[in-house]
Amino acid sequence: MFGRFRKARWQHANPDIRLKAIELLSPRGDAQILAQLSRGDASALVRAAAAGRLIELSLLDEIHQRDEAPSVREAASMRIMALLAGTTDDSPNQDTRLRLIRLTTNDDALRFIAENSPDEHCQHAAIERLHDPSVLFQLAINARSEALRVTAAQQISHLPTLKRLTREGRDKRVVRLARDQSRVLQEKEQQEEARHAKVVHLADRLEQHARRRADALYGPRLEQLEQQWQQHSDNATPDLSARVSQALQQCREQLNSLQEAHRLEALRDTARTERDASAHALYQLLSQSHSQTWEQQLGELRSALATQQRRWQSAHEQSPADENETRSFNDLVAAFEKMISLATAALEAESAEALEQLSQQWPSEYPRPSALLDIAEAATPSSPRPDSRKPRTTPHRGLLVALKRELSKGNLRHGNRLWHKAESIVEEESDSVLAKELAKLAERRAELQDWHRFAAQPKKETLCEKMETLATADTRMDPPELATAIQALHDEWRALMSSDQDEDQALWDRFKQATDQAYLPCQAHFAEQDALRQQNLIKRQELCQQLESFMANQSWENVDWEAIWQIRQQAPRDWKQLQPVRFTDNREVQKRFSALLSDLDDKLNHWIEQARSQRDGLIQQAQSLPVEQAQIQESVRQAQQLQKQWRNTGWVPPSVHRGMQKSFKRAMDRVFNERNRLHDAQKAQQSARLDEAQKALSQLESTLAAPFSRENAKQLSASLSEIDTFSDLRLPRDMNRQLQQLRRRARERLDRMSEWEQWQAMQETLQALPTGDQCEEQDLVLAVAFEALAGVPSPEPERQRRLAWQLEALPAAMKRQGFAVLDEMTKLLEQHQGGVCTNAKSRMHAALAVLEPGNG
Repeated sequence: MFGRFRKARWQHANPDIRLKAIELLSPRGDAQILAQLSRGDASALVRAAAAGRLIELSLLDEIHQRDEAPSVREAASMRIMALLAGTTDDSPNQDTRLRLIRLTTNDDALRFIAENSPDEHCQHAAIERLHDPSVLFQLAINARSEALRVTAAQQISHLPTLKRLTREGRDKRVVRLARDQSRVLQEKEQQEEARHAKVVHLADRLEQHARRRADALYGPRLEQLEQQWQQHSDNATPDLSARVSQALQQCREQLNSLQEAHRLEALRDTARTERDASAHALYQLLSQSHSQTWEQQLGELRSALATQQRRWQSAHEQSPADENETRSFNDLVAAFEKMISLATAALEAESAEALEQLSQQWPSEYPRPSALLDIAEAATPSSPRPDSRKPRTTPHRGLLVALKRELSKGNLRHGNRLWHKAESIVEEESDSVLAKELAKLAERRAELQDWHRFAAQPKKETLCEKMETLATADTRMDPPELATAIQALHDEWRALMSSDQDEDQALWDRFKQATDQAYLPCQAHFAEQDALRQQNLIKRQELCQQLESFMANQSWENVDWEAIWQIRQQAPRDWKQLQPVRFTDNREVQKRFSALLSDLDDKLNHWIEQARSQRDGLIQQAQSLPVEQAQIQESVRQAQQLQKQWRNTGWVPPSVHRGMQKSFKRAMDRVFNERNRLHDAQKAQQSARLDEAQKALSQLESTLAAPFSRENAKQLSASLSEIDTFSDLRLPRDMNRQLQQLRRRARERLDRMSEWEQWQAMQETLQALPTGDQCEEQDLVLAVAFEALAGVPSPEPERQRRLAWQLEALPAAMKRQGFAVLDEMTKLLEQHQGGVCTNAKSRMHAALAVLEPGNG
């Protein structure tokens, strides 16, 4: 009566008793109790023990995440690992474990599964999810099978770990795989370092460009650097990006300043050109004037003077001219106005004394008006009559023609050179004809000199000022940029030279002195550059010596060709880094280095050609393997042999290896894919036949479940015949056991077919007996006989009658040879006369139903 007050042991107040009770709980049958204990028990030991018996992974994960006791979380974690690894009887099936392993991010669980799971598929799945190099290294060394060790090695992406694995690995495949992966990682690291170095170099160049003084090439260089930066900016760190953004902003500010300066300079150049053109127009008017000009075109001259003055003034307002240029133009205008004034006075003069006075004031280099010309001729003594003999010629006619051409074109610089040469000839050879021709050209040369002096002198003074600015200013220009600026000013100076050293000397001395002072900062820089070039030259010579010694000491019959190839790749990079080098000094060293590389290439190419030939042979063999179904197994065996030979072939460069590896792999894939296709087809065919066999078994089983009849017997025979068609099929163990059991049952049923037909005949005979309501003694005796033979109980009132029949008739019947119950019942029916009552007939049917063959 107190049982309802007793609690279960897992509910006991004593935690030790609850712990013992947990050991008796079933993980599946008592899952709710275990969940309750693991979540809410007051004892951490009990919660941990309950968690260690759970099989619901979501609940275990909840406990692992939320329970406050470390021991409980650890127990939940260990249980999760055991379930996923399949080390307990309660573990989920393989598909579920694989799916959960591919979803988990718990490195401890993955490591446990990889090390302890008895299921290799789960181990592979766990290894593929691991990323810790140390864990993967241990698995690559100590995993249970070579396939697992290879999978672990494939997952390692840590270069030091891969190098260690190449030294300590115990499998050739693992070591080779680690070596290949480390080589790939090294190449990636080198590429990454090169990209990073490129980005840093670009950032430095942009910062240097931001510090340079803007010049004509500033914008194109900035655009080029910015395009390069855009191509590599993805590899830049945030700090580098910030530095570059600041440098680009400074560059754009300088570029805007340069563009503004260019705009102003263009304005100045345009204004200067206009001023020069106006002054040149006035000079040209003066040089092309003649006597009639000063008499008939004074109005046009005054208009032209006013026009050129306005033109000069407009240009001066746009960009003011310097003092020297303004003074020169004003002097020219004053001279022009003076000559117009003199010409006007000459036309209006009434006395000879006034004309004579005006003639004395007129410049001798320009033509006079006719009124003044007569006075000038009268004052000049009469010249002798010209010699009517044939004029003399000069042997330097070509020089004279060239001089006239240059002076007519206004090319003073070349004209001066030819003039000085002609003067030397006149002095040395006393060529009077050439002297007279020079005298005729002196006026044109003087005009050009005046014009050059007017146009070039201000520009030369400006160049002197610019050079003095470079020499005295605290400039931030780099030495190479400063040297470029100095050279540009010298180029401009040469363009203004007239080849008249006397005229240019004073300004040239000033310009040269400023140049020497400005070039001082460049001297130290270029001295350092020369020293650096010399050091790089020495290092290149040392590199050649090292390469020669290396090649001389090699045993070329047994050499690590991969290392040789790497040296061949690295040597040009090292060579390229050793720059700048003076071109003239580098010629012989470059020839020496190129000859060494050529010799190394010859040896490498000879080896590569041999290895390539060997691999080509294997590729051809692989491509010729037949893939017909009858020969596929032999082809697979040969392909595996070729794979072993391929792994043992000589080294070739990666560029060669990749192409040949693809060809060989395609040939191998052709064989193995065909093998797999045939295998899959066979599997599909077998699976289809298994499905057919399963359907046949199901049909046989349903036929056996049906009542025994003639139609049922035919169906059983047909089902057995169909089952026999699968005798050559390799069935799963459970299906084969089921087939044997159903075949045995079917044959047993068919073996009892004759007995069933006898039973069916008796059933029909009994059914055909006449029936009456009144039961006679013989009817009742026949009924108890049937019941006794069938072994079924008789009604209580019939017990005495049945006992009497069993004592009298049954022993005698059983003593007969070949006694059979159905035979005895048949005899009893044959011996019975007349019909039977309804009650007896019903009892006999019930007894006969028990004896139906095949349904017992």
